[in-house]
Amino acid sequence: MGFFIIFILTFFVWMILTWNVEILNIIVGILSCGFVALIFRKEFKIDKKIFHIKRYLYFIEYIFVFIYYMIKANILMAYRVLSPRLPIKPGIVKIPLELKSKMAKVILANSITLTPGTFTVKMEDGYLYIHWIYIYTYDKKEQKEKIVGLMEKILKRVFE
Repeated sequence: MGFFIIFILTFFVWMILTWNVEILNIIVGILSCGFVALIFRKEFKIDKKIFHIKRYLYFIEYIFVFIYYMIKANILMAYRVLSPRLPIKPGIVKIPLELKSKMAKVILANSITLTPGTFTVKMEDGYLYIHWIYIYTYDKKEQKEKIVGLMEKILKRVFE
């Protein structure tokens, strides 16, 4: 069942992204999506939670929050690059996570890495080690709020 669902979802995304209905494209899509589904079939477990529509709505909310953080970080990074003084105060901070799901942790770590000025260095034992281009504060609670913000709370609703 997991193989079939992954195959259908990835093939749907393939067709949307390529936007091409030529037979060669369809064959390549079937082969590629079949390979991906074969690899990830054990990771994708069907449970009753997957069919709750609220989870999908929360994930859409997460995408908008992520885009907000991305735009904000891009503006701040543009300021840093264009400023003649190059205002940076880099360092690595340790952020505790409340998330239990591995998938949620990975999505959060990748989202942090995708926002300019932050880079997830390591994920270990419920903590993220993040390289931050400008450490605004040394208070752990404020660091978590500045870096993770709403993203962790929304991912918790999606995956747990």
